[in-house]
Amino acid sequence: ENQVTKVYTQTVSNSSIPIIIQENGSLEALRKVELYSEVQGILKGSDKLFKEGQSYSEGANMFSIDDSEFRASLVAEKSVLYNLITQVMPDLKLDYPAVFDKWSEYLRGFDIQRMTPTLPKFTTEKEKFFINSKNIVTSYYNIKNLEERHKKYRITSPFYGIVTEALVNPGALIRPGQKLGTILSPSVYELPVSINESYKQFITVGKAVQVHNLDRTKTWKAKIARIDATVNTATQGIQVYIQLTGRGLKEGMFLEADIAGKSIPKGYEVPRKLLIENSKLYSVVDNKLKLIDVDVAFFKAKSAIITNLDNGTVLLQNAIPGAYEGMIVEDAAETK
Repeated sequence: ENQVTKVYTQTVSNSSIPIIIQENGSLEALRKVELYSEVQGILKGSDKLFKEGQSYSEGANMFSIDDSEFRASLVAEKSVLYNLITQVMPDLKLDYPAVFDKWSEYLRGFDIQRMTPTLPKFTTEKEKFFINSKNIVTSYYNIKNLEERHKKYRITSPFYGIVTEALVNPGALIRPGQKLGTILSPSVYELPVSINESYKQFITVGKAVQVHNLDRTKTWKAKIARIDATVNTATQGIQVYIQLTGRGLKEGMFLEADIAGKSIPKGYEVPRKLLIENSKLYSVVDNKLKLIDVDVAFFKAKSAIITNLDNGTVLLQNAIPGAYEGMIVEDAAETK
C-alpha cells in the first residue's frame, strides 16, 4: 500500500523583487596620515600635548624640532649670497649701469633673518652671463633648497584631526624617517565591505546605502564611493567602499550595510532550505513530487530569488525529510 505524505504547498506568483545586499565590515577614516620626521633634532612641544585623543585645527602647530643649528647654517649661506651680490655692485655700476638700480634695490630689501626674496629678472644676455659667472644664482638656489628643508622642522596639522597614535615625547632625539604618530579626520569615514563577484551587476557607484550597528539601534545614511575592479582570489569577492558621515562614528566600529541594488523584474522568493544542491526544487504535479531545475538570480541570507518559474507552479512550502522524485503527496490545506 502506497503511503501518502501530507504537505503544505505554495503557488508561484512572479513579481518585481528589490535586491538588498547585507554585508558588514570595520569603519575606517577616509583621511588618515602617518607622521614621519624628515630631519634630525630634539623634539620641542607645543601649546597642546601630543597625545592620543588630542585634537588640532587645520594648520595648527603640532610640534617642532630644534632647528638652532640648521638655522645658523642657513643664515651663513644667506650672508654668502649677500656678500656675492655686494661684490659685483661696482662692476654693475661701471659695465651695466642700466641694471644697477634693480640690484641695488634687491640688496636693500635683503634680510638674512627672513625668507630670501626672488632674484631680479635678467634684462640682457650679458647680465645673465655675468651674474651666473659669479655663482650668485647657484648660491640663491642652494639657499631656497635649505629654506624648504627648514620648513620640515615644524610639523603642522594637515586638516582638523584627532591624534590616534603618539609615539614620541618632547625632549626626545628625532631621527630622519622616524615615525612620530598618526592623525585622522573624524568628519568622513569609509566602510569597506566584500561582496560576491556575481552581485556586482546589482550595484553602482553613488547608490544610496543604509548603515547601522549590529543591534540596529543607530542608522546612518551613506553611499557607494568606489568599487574595486579586482576579485580577491581567496574569497572570490570584490571590495566595495561605502562613504558616510554622522555623529557617533568612530574608526574601528563594526557596522552592517544594507545595499539597495537593482530590482529583479520577474522573480519568486523561496527559502534556501528548499533548494536541492542550490539549483533544483521539488514541485507538486498530479499529487507527485517532481524535481525541476531552477535559475537562482540572487542568494539572500535565508532565501533565494528564482527567475525561471512559471506563474501557477506549485512548490513545497516546507522541506520534507527523505523526499524523492515521484513521491506521492497530498496538500494538507485541502484535506482540512
